[in-house]
Formats: sequence, C-alpha cells, structure tokens
Amino acid sequence: MKTNFSKWLRILLGLFLIVYGLNQFFHFIPSTYGQMPENTRSFIDAVVEYLPYLYIFEILIGLFLLLNKWTAFIYIVLFPLSISFLMFTILNGDIHNMWPALIVALLNFGLMLDHKEQYKPLFD
Repeated sequence: MKTNFSKWLRILLGLFLIVYGLNQFFHFIPSTYGQMPENTRSFIDAVVEYLPYLYIFEILIGLFLLLNKWTAFIYIVLFPLSISFLMFTILNGDIHNMWPALIVALLNFGLMLDHKEQYKPLFD
C-alpha cells in the first residue's frame, strides 16, 4: 500500500521536473551550461534542436506525477532518463552541480521501489 510519504515524494519529483523543464524555456534559475567542457558543448550543439521536445516531455511527466496518473509507467519511462542525466553530469566532471540529477535519480529509484509489486509481471 502506498504511503503518505511516497505521495509527497511523487509530488516533489513532479514539481521538480516541471520547474526544471520550464526553466529551460524561461531561464529563471541560473544554469551551469556555460561551464561545460568543449566535447560536451559540441554534443549539446549537435542535439540542441531536440532539447525543447525533451523539456516538454519532462514537463508532461511532471504533470502526470502531480495528477497521479500512470505513475508506475511514468517511473519506468523516467528511469533511463534520470540515469542518463546523472551519468552525463558525472562524466562531464560537473560533480559540484550534480544535485538536480542526483535528486531526480534517487526520487525515481525510491518511488520505483514503492511500486515494485506492479513491476513483478515484467520480470517473470
């Protein structure tokens, strides 16, 4: 049975994703994008046209979490994204600014554990 604590973690994760996604469009929170290594900047420049779609997807995921719709599915969809976000941050040597990626990955993993009974048919 889902606890009140997991409800608040779900809401926190949803809000975090919405705020982070909206920040990519409106720039109301300072970003560290200017401090990337050259090879990372080249990668971002190569995929920049796809990033708005990623941020819209991130906002939609956050909205689904706030509305408590399809949460077990959303956690599975978000898991590879959150791990990629965390790996991207660590591999860039941006350890001091990895807290957003770490928060998303830990919240996602913890909430997936809370839904582990729903995932059992996937691994039978």
